[in-house]
Amino acid sequence: MFINRHLISFVSGHGHRIIGTCVLQLILTMLATLVSLCTAFVVRMIQGETRILFFRQVWQVLLTIALLIGVRFILAKIKTIASEKCSLEIKQSLRKELLEKLFALGPAYTGKARTGNTASTITTKVEYLNEYYTVYLPTAAASLFNVVALIAVLSKFNAATAVICTIACAGIYVCPMLFYYLMRKRGEEEMQAHSEYYSDCLDSIQGISTLKAFNANGRQREIIHEKGEKLRQAVMGQLRITMLENVVLQFFAGLGSAFSIAVAAYECSIGNMESENLVYALFLIGACFAPMGSLINAWHFGYRGVVASYSIIELLEEPVKLSLSPKDTHATERNLKTPFIGDIAFHDVSFSYESEEGTVLDNVSFKIPFRTTTALVGVSGSGKSTIAHLLAGFYPVDKGTITVGGKSLTKETVFNIQDDISAVWQDCRLFYGTVEENIRIGKPTASHKEVEEAAKNASIHDFIVSLPDGYQTLIGEQGMRFSGGERQRIAIARAFLRNSPILILDEATSSLDRHNEMEIQHSLHKLSAGKTCLVIAHRLATIQAADQIIIMNKGRIVEKGTHEQLLRSSENYRILMGSQITGGTAYEA
Repeated sequence: MFINRHLISFVSGHGHRIIGTCVLQLILTMLATLVSLCTAFVVRMIQGETRILFFRQVWQVLLTIALLIGVRFILAKIKTIASEKCSLEIKQSLRKELLEKLFALGPAYTGKARTGNTASTITTKVEYLNEYYTVYLPTAAASLFNVVALIAVLSKFNAATAVICTIACAGIYVCPMLFYYLMRKRGEEEMQAHSEYYSDCLDSIQGISTLKAFNANGRQREIIHEKGEKLRQAVMGQLRITMLENVVLQFFAGLGSAFSIAVAAYECSIGNMESENLVYALFLIGACFAPMGSLINAWHFGYRGVVASYSIIELLEEPVKLSLSPKDTHATERNLKTPFIGDIAFHDVSFSYESEEGTVLDNVSFKIPFRTTTALVGVSGSGKSTIAHLLAGFYPVDKGTITVGGKSLTKETVFNIQDDISAVWQDCRLFYGTVEENIRIGKPTASHKEVEEAAKNASIHDFIVSLPDGYQTLIGEQGMRFSGGERQRIAIARAFLRNSPILILDEATSSLDRHNEMEIQHSLHKLSAGKTCLVIAHRLATIQAADQIIIMNKGRIVEKGTHEQLLRSSENYRILMGSQITGGTAYEA
């Protein structure tokens, strides 16, 4: 019976259901054994036995067999329901734990892991555990108990017969462990191929507009075909090992059963077993090996769950450097926490996404005074968005500290600090659901009136009410039914609804035309009033009113000051702003 610590850890809190399922399966197995034993009684009574136990007539034994089969049928239904309920609870609990882990890991993990691979772990690989807990584990436990009990009885009849049964059954239990490491390798190759195929299919669906625009459908089909072929080969490779193992298992089951019967008959013929016990021995041998056949089939369902458990535990054991995971005490803590007061400061902060990719921020130090606005400008890749991501708690710093209101941003404080931050990112994300549900992400407990007010402040209310179902209009996958500007304004409405004392704006007007930008600038000015703001933008209209403008270049701060100060003294600033300073077309650095 194959059990590892991972599979045990997954059933934490559900052990009683697993035990209950195994007990039901054991009862089913023992009832089948009793049917075999009663059949042996019938044969012995036909041979002339007048009384066996409390049975005096054949019809009494036959009636007992019918009752046992009926009870077994009812229990089988109960066991199926119980095992499926147990499996569903385990999978639901495990998926919840995996999602909480992903929220704890945050973008630091999801930014480097393929979405399809992660989704495959949470969905397909967790689903593979179903057969392990509902089929293999109960069958293995019940078969083991049944075998031990029957071999103990057979040893009373004849030791040689019991030894043959023991060797054959031990082979069936040990063989999967001998083959497992080879099967695990093939199984992991299959699952990796499945994850890659799933990821490429997901990429193709999400990027279908881009593929169509560049007429790249054919090339993408070739890529998916190649990954599909790789998956087919992995499945066939796994199937070959499975078939080989199955041959060995069937050899032990078939040969063990046949040899046990032959040895029992021979031992009886030479006087080492009483002749009246031969019938019982033959039927008990059958009852011993019948569950072994079920176990062989159950293992081929269950081993996929064993292999999948390694990918699941790999995600669960991924180290969390800065946790964004929700806490059960969050609501209480939020009600008790004091209002945010103080400055935001970066103290000699250095950071790199991956060590081999080089430093993104190099000893960055600056302060955002309480209730002031600081704007970051610079060419693409200068580290502006990275600063915003670090302040939001997406990544831990490599060196230095970030303080928010005098508190260092650490694993222990990040969740409470997050409560004080609202953000509008350049790549705003809309989720499948209604418009109102998407805005309410900013404040899940908000009333409809509050949602409407936030939408009005973001200049999106009139558009929403013009939709067929208004605020209940379903947003398509990734909000593709809405324009970039409309998606951006829904994200801004979230920030209005959340109304946090700290505001991060990362290119919040980047998707808007000139007319809409002017409207949103007014909304953002209203939103940022009285807040501590970090603004990232290229457009002069967005940053010129900032209390402080910081110019970034290659992960360092090169200059800082107000718009007027930099306009007079900074050549870098004049180059970055370009024709915007003289009123020409907006310059995108």
